[in-house]
Amino acid sequence: LLSAGALALTPIPSPARIGADRPSLWRDAGFGFGYILRRRPLLWLLAAFTAANFAGTFVTVYLPLLVRFNLAAPGLTFSDALALLTSVGSIGGLLGGAAVSAWGGLRNRRILGVLVPLIFLGAGQLAFGLSRSLYLAAAMLAVQFAAGPVANAHSHAIWQGQVPPALQGRVFAVRRLIAQFTAPAGAALAGWAGAAFNPGTVVAVLGVALAVFCLGLLFSQSLHRVEDRAWLDSLAL
Repeated sequence: LLSAGALALTPIPSPARIGADRPSLWRDAGFGFGYILRRRPLLWLLAAFTAANFAGTFVTVYLPLLVRFNLAAPGLTFSDALALLTSVGSIGGLLGGAAVSAWGGLRNRRILGVLVPLIFLGAGQLAFGLSRSLYLAAAMLAVQFAAGPVANAHSHAIWQGQVPPALQGRVFAVRRLIAQFTAPAGAALAGWAGAAFNPGTVVAVLGVALAVFCLGLLFSQSLHRVEDRAWLDSLAL
């Protein structure tokens, strides 16, 4: 209700369409894919969130298993422990969103506002997966949930600044598809991985992989130029 209310009060521009006069789903999707693929730094930025969504899906799927078998919670029932864990994580997400809203985020070099929180998210996932204490796991889940809004806010600012408004519908639709297809893929793989390995170990390994991947992207010189629209457009020529 709060989100719908905020949207109802927000003026949303409707820019004139650029491109084919007769839009079609496949033509628009092809345009969106082509726009991103020809601008490689945007593709790498998108890859960071694709990896984060994949890794985060395993955390969500494995929460009940980790509470049941991995985390010590003296004096708490299973349902109480699971409720505590998810509540603390959700509070972390709320605080992260409130903090970045009050702060307003970085004005320059926003890519740091994307990659650094994702590195912390991966590190928090590593500690969460290896934890044997419910309270430590809850704190690490809060770190992960808090890092998400910060990274998302900076990512949205980059995309909205670099993609012309008249093209954002087509480009952002493809962006969302690529970033989020890993969630159902991760859920499909989670059952097999949880049966073959300890779920906590799986979560920890994926956290390390995410942190290392984003740390590598942090040293990419081209990615640091992702906010230079003229340079991005020159790559597509």
